[in-house]
This record gives sequence, structure tokens and C-alpha cells, in this order.
Amino acid sequence: LIRRFAPAAIRSLCSSSARAAVRANSGSAAAAATEAGDAGGSFFHRHIIPLGLWGIVSLNIGAMFSTGDEGVQVLLHLSEFASGVMDHANGRTRLTDMLERVARGSALNDTLKLSLLNEPGLVDRLFELLTSTAPNVSSTARNHAAKILENMTGSSEAQLAFVSRGLHICMIDMVRSEQTSLYIKKTLATALCNLSAHQDNLVHLARAGIVSALHDEQAESPLLKRKKVMIALQKLGDAISRLSDEELAQLSQSEQQLVAQYAEMEAQTAAQPMHAISSTLIESGIILYLHTAVGGAAWGLFESIRLRQSQAALVQNVVRTCLVTCFVPILLVGGIVSAYARLNKSTDTIDEKFKLYFASCMVLYPAGRLLQIVERFAPLWLGGHIVGFVSFFVYTLYTESDLLKSDHRLLQSK
Repeated sequence: LIRRFAPAAIRSLCSSSARAAVRANSGSAAAAATEAGDAGGSFFHRHIIPLGLWGIVSLNIGAMFSTGDEGVQVLLHLSEFASGVMDHANGRTRLTDMLERVARGSALNDTLKLSLLNEPGLVDRLFELLTSTAPNVSSTARNHAAKILENMTGSSEAQLAFVSRGLHICMIDMVRSEQTSLYIKKTLATALCNLSAHQDNLVHLARAGIVSALHDEQAESPLLKRKKVMIALQKLGDAISRLSDEELAQLSQSEQQLVAQYAEMEAQTAAQPMHAISSTLIESGIILYLHTAVGGAAWGLFESIRLRQSQAALVQNVVRTCLVTCFVPILLVGGIVSAYARLNKSTDTIDEKFKLYFASCMVLYPAGRLLQIVERFAPLWLGGHIVGFVSFFVYTLYTESDLLKSDHRLLQSK
């Protein structure tokens, strides 16, 4: 009996084992295929789809901002804007609106600054508007005209052109005039400071009496006082005092006295300890990064003491938070924002603007992951930034920085 049924049982068992092995292998292969599919789908959903959606958003932002850029629009339709500004019969509302758009656009585009300067008759018309009492010229229109002139002097090439054409004399006369409003005086004083930044303009500005003009402007009203003008006066006094005796002899006696006075002030300021370093820090904006770095270190120290952490954790929190709060503003404000501002001012067409805005948006895509890395490296970085910015605000308030001075009261004056 055993001999009869044993071979059949063995064959049945082997067959069942083989089928089970095949089913097991099939299940393993299916599971592996499913896991592989899930992994591939996970990568696609986590990376490819979000990137594609962000690309679509960036395309729309690029298209919207490039077509609406004020600087490009004014540059493309410069002849229309110029003819509208120079048209004495232009309506009050339309003239004010056109001047406002040109003022906004000239602040955003370097090419536009030179194009406005080279447009025949336009600069003369802007100076005419500053004192115009025509019914269609409002005080707002006069203020916009002054702002356009100030924006134009922000270009190095325009600075030379202004002085070579004698336009600096018109500005100085306007600053001296009692009929000029305080806002226009402040704006033209800033424009004169811009002109003085170019060394080749020094002799011409000195002969025109720029030192006495800016001195009188600052003394006229507390509302006009600006640190930028005072710093420019001291530098002008020092630079003019180094001119040849023949050049200095051409200045009036009162002008020479003011030059000597401001040159002495500059010498006294320069004799102060750490003057070169402190002035460089303030002018370059590095003082902001120092405040955020110190704020980060202080916040890391405070939180470590509050939580009673170990000495090693305390040192880690202080150092890491300080590093992040220092270098993140340097990277974002000093690097990315500054580079973007320079590129934005140098692009002149809608196509160039579209590429700039689209690329800028796409560059922001990995920002979320970078912030996660920063968060893991220094969890206290946000509080450190807040402390640093509050410290910088208090510093600017204490030093009466121009950053906190508004033109609102000037606009309300005559």
C-alpha cells in the first residue's frame, strides 16, 4: 500500500510546493513593482508637478509685470510722454498723471534717465514747471517735475551732462529762490549732492556756489535738514579746499569761508577714532548686518538661559543664530535684492523684463527647502532677526537717520 500511494503523494506535494513558490514569487514581484511604482509616483508628485505648477505661476507673473513695468512703458512711448509734458495746453489731470508716470519710470530705468535728458526741450520744460503758475500746473505736478530731475541725476553719465550743459546753475538758483517750495528745495538739494559725487564736476559746482546754496538750504528750515546733505557739504568743503589757489581765488569771500568751515568739520570728523570704518559701514549698509548678527547672538543667549540649557547648547545657539542672522540678510538684501535692482534698471524691453521676472520667480522655488535647512541649523533665527531689526530701528531713530524722515510735512508746506 505504501509502495502504491507514496510516489503519488510525493508528486502531489512537489506540485503544490512548486505552485506555492510560483505564487510567492509572483506576489513578491508584484509587490516590488508596486513599491517601484509608488516611489516613481512619489517623486513625480513631490518634485515634477510642483515645479511645473510653479513654472506656470512664474510665467504669468513674468507676463504681468513685464507688460506693466512703468520704466519700460515710458521708454517705449517716450515721444508721447515728452510731447504731453511739453504741451502747454495739456489738461491739469492728464499733465499731472503723465509727470507721475515719468517720475516713477525714471526711478526704475537707467536708460530712461539719459533718454529724458537727451529729449529736445524736455529738461527746460521740467525747470519751467517748477515755478509755473499756469492753471493746468498743480503743486503735485511741480513736485513730480522736481522728482524727475532728481532721478535723472542718479546716472553717472547724466551727472556729467547736467553740469556740462549748465543745468546745475538752474538748480542752485532754484534752491536759493524764496519762491521755491520746501519740497522742491529738498529734492533739488539731493540732486546737487548727486552731481557732486562725480569728481569731474567739482570745479564747476564750486564756481557756481554750491556750498553756500546747500548751506543756506539746510539753515532755512528744520524740515529740510538731511544727513546726506551735511555729509556732502563736508566732503565738498574738503575737496574744494584742495583746489589750486587760482581756482579758490575765483570764489567769493563768503564762499571761501564756508568752504574752510566745512573742510575743518570734515577734518575733525576724520580725526575721530574708527571714523573711516564707521562711515564706510553706514554708507554701505553693513551696519544693518552687524545689528542683525548681534541681535541673533543676544536672542540665542537669552533663550538658552531661559531654557536652562547646557553650556555647549548655549554656545551652539549663540554662534549658529548669529551666523544665520548675519549672512541671511547679506545674501538676500545685500546680494539678491541689490543684484535684482541693478538688473531691473538695466533692462529696457518687455522681453528682457519678462526673462528677468520669470527667472527671479523660478529662483525663489527652492527657498522653502532652504528655509527648512536654516530652521534645522538654527531654530532661533527668526527671533534673532526680529531683535536685530528692532535694534537697527532704534539706532536709526537715535541717530536721526534720513531713513525715518518723511516728506509729508514738506508737502504740506508752501
